Amino acid sequence: MLSATLMSCSEPNPYLDKIKEKVKQDAMGIEMNYNSISFKWTDTLTVGKQIAKITAKYDDGIKTILNNNYYSEDILTKKSLMKLRGFEDRVRNTPKGYKSFEAFAFANRNASSFISDLCNQYEETDRILSDWDNLEKGNLSLIRVATWYYQREDKFNGNSRGDWSLVTDILNSLGELQSEKNSLSEKDSNEVVEYKAYNVYTINNPLLNGAEVEIKKHFIFDNELNIIRTED
Repeated sequence: MLSATLMSCSEPNPYLDKIKEKVKQDAMGIEMNYNSISFKWTDTLTVGKQIAKITAKYDDGIKTILNNNYYSEDILTKKSLMKLRGFEDRVRNTPKGYKSFEAFAFANRNASSFISDLCNQYEETDRILSDWDNLEKGNLSLIRVATWYYQREDKFNGNSRGDWSLVTDILNSLGELQSEKNSLSEKDSNEVVEYKAYNVYTINNPLLNGAEVEIKKHFIFDNELNIIRTED
């Protein structure tokens, strides 16, 4: 149990000193005359619980993207991805001496940042196409490369079919969640990530001429019992 792991609330509590210092730090070093009224441990976040939270957040983000028709399984098919890949060859004249604009791009990969990026997208697309039958629903690499092509087509045609920057932001967040989950998956599911404590205390607020104010706040401790953040 959490109380047994840490300490009984009836015993002297060294964590109040850490909270007192945190309150002072948050007040830019001003002494706030912190006085604890009550303190209790309320939760323990383990690796297993954290993975479950990350998975739920990840699933919500993927669902947000897949609700956009441009990323549905009916629209973003293998055939449509191949068509997206061939956009430059369809809309550009083939430079003299090359069989396609794609061939020109690879032969002049360092000619500009766009040409370099285009070649990168070609290679990533080919990798995805070669492994198409093994792609899971909501594959981030597929969504990312399709978004690049959608943005490119809109820029070329002077259109704005969607908020692609928003999709990119969500993809970046999902990538971070995926990395965090992969890292946690290597650990024991019962290992502690965070402890949460609830503290009711008073301070003398200098913005209210030193008036005593009662505050109720959660303090989050890492697995070494250092305060890492607060929550109301």
